[in-house]
Amino acid sequence: MPATISLGSTGEDVKRLQRVFARQLLWNPFGPISGVFDATLEISVKSFQSSSGLTVDGIVGPATWALIPPYREASPTLQNGAKGPVVAFLQNVLAGKKVIVFFAAYTGPIDGIFGPATEAAVKSMQTWGGKTPDGIVGDDTWFIWLEPGSASQLTVEGACGLSFV
Repeated sequence: MPATISLGSTGEDVKRLQRVFARQLLWNPFGPISGVFDATLEISVKSFQSSSGLTVDGIVGPATWALIPPYREASPTLQNGAKGPVVAFLQNVLAGKKVIVFFAAYTGPIDGIFGPATEAAVKSMQTWGGKTPDGIVGDDTWFIWLEPGSASQLTVEGACGLSFV
């Protein structure tokens, strides 16, 4: 069972809550997944508690954890040199094959190899999403909201199909 956490708490259990809430669109999908329990997360926790019939105190203890949707670990961190199907999923999204892209699209092959062209497209997306353009796909990049203002509220992680694995 995760630790009891509340405003001011830090650590992996806070990141877990941030990821679950971001995946469920119960918390601002722009994150960041920082591991810091701040006022925006507290507001989301209180809203969740209220809608779940719990005591509304902003404290995530056993009763709140018991009703939080199932947790899946963080999506993998990807960067130049990474290989595999998750890279190919990302390349498909960056190329605009899953969503309309509002940044410089990836034009290379969908080959599952994270090379310079994938890195450049990631940096373009990060800049567009208001993130530091470092070319590394971690929590902050996975939770960039690809269709702001739309009904779908789709994140990069969701577009790649990783939210449902």
